Amino acid sequence: MLRRFLLLATAVSLLAGCYSVVPVGKGGNTTGEGLFYALPRTQICVDVTYMYYDLSEAVYSEYASEMLALDNFDVDKPYRIQDVRTSYTVEADPDNYFLVEPSGISVQVDNRHLLRSVGMSPSEAAAESAPATHNTRPTEDDAKLVLHNATADKMLPTYNLYDRTDTFYVRGDRPGNPTGMSTKKAPRSLRQRAQAAAEEIAELEDTRADIALSDRYTPEGKTELLKQLEEKEAVLMAQFIGKPVVEKVHFFINPKPVASAKDTLQRFVLFYFSRSEGVCESDDYDALPVVCTLRPDKSMQHVRTLGQKKRLLAFLSKGNFKYRLPSLAQMNLSCELFDYQATLPVAQFGPVINLPHKHFKALFDPATGAIVYYENK
Repeated sequence: MLRRFLLLATAVSLLAGCYSVVPVGKGGNTTGEGLFYALPRTQICVDVTYMYYDLSEAVYSEYASEMLALDNFDVDKPYRIQDVRTSYTVEADPDNYFLVEPSGISVQVDNRHLLRSVGMSPSEAAAESAPATHNTRPTEDDAKLVLHNATADKMLPTYNLYDRTDTFYVRGDRPGNPTGMSTKKAPRSLRQRAQAAAEEIAELEDTRADIALSDRYTPEGKTELLKQLEEKEAVLMAQFIGKPVVEKVHFFINPKPVASAKDTLQRFVLFYFSRSEGVCESDDYDALPVVCTLRPDKSMQHVRTLGQKKRLLAFLSKGNFKYRLPSLAQMNLSCELFDYQATLPVAQFGPVINLPHKHFKALFDPATGAIVYYENK
C-alpha cells in the first residue's frame, strides 16, 4: 500500500510541474540540455595587516627602550599585528550542480552559476531587488578586534648631556672670574650621540606643548609649526626605531558543509605569526599559531535535524529546485597577540531545502545567497 502511494505521489508531482531539476556531476558535467546552477558556497577572506620597523638605518636602535622609555619595543622582535578585517563572497559549490530544463518557467543564473531569480522576468527581478551590492561584503560592523601587542608609545626621556667646559685663569684673576672659558662637547661615543638625539626629541615635545597652548599664533600658523615639528621628530625617531613598514596578507577560508546537528564547531590553525619574522612557518622558533574557530548558529540545528528525519518528503520532492539557505556563524581568531571575532552568514552552515514543485517567484541575494523575495503563484 505504501509503495502504491509513493508511486502515485511521484506521478502527481511530475505532472504538476512544468520543469525538471536534475543533480549532475561535479562542475556541471552532463550530456543533458538545459541551464546549470549550483548551490551557493561562502568563501571567507581574512585580511591581516601587520607592521614592522626597518632598522637598517636605525643607528641608535639598541638604546631606544632605555633613552626614550619606549614600551614594548624590542629590536629583535619588530613585527606587530596592526589590524584584522574579514569579508565574504558567495561562489558556486563545485560539488552541488543541478541541470534545469525550464519548460514554462523563467530562470536567471549569473556568471557564477548561482541562481538570481526563478519565475520572474528581468524587469520584475530588478523591481524587487534591494539596492545594488558588491559581491564581496565586509563585516566591520559586526567585528571586534583586541590587540595585545600595541605599537610602542613615546615617553619623554629624563637625562642631561655631558658637556666639557675648560676654564683659563691668569695671574690676578679673582676666584670665579677667570680670564677665559671655553665650552665644547667632548668626543662622544655612540651612546652619547644617541643621548643628544633623544634630548632633541624631548625639546621638540616641549616646544610642541608651548605652541599648542600659546595664543600668539593664528590657527593656520600653529598648524604649520606643529607639522614642521612632527617632521623633525620623525627623522630623529627613525634613528631609534627605524621606519615603519606596513604589509597586508590575505587568507581564504572555505568552511566545510554542516551535514548534521552535531557539526557545531570547526577549528584549525589559519597561519603562524612571529614577532621576529612576521607571517612564518610553523617550525620557526617563536612562531605563534593563529587559531580560527567557526561556530554555526545553533538556531538552525533543528532545521537540519528535521530535514534528515523526513526522508519520505525528500523522495516526494525529487525534481524540485534545491537551494541552500545561509546561516549565521561566529568566527573567532585567537592568538597571544590578538583576539578577533565577527558574525557573518555562511551558506555551508545552512539547510538545503526543496522549493515547491510548482510555479513560484523567488529572488536571491547575490552577495549572501539568501532568499530576499518569495511568492507562490
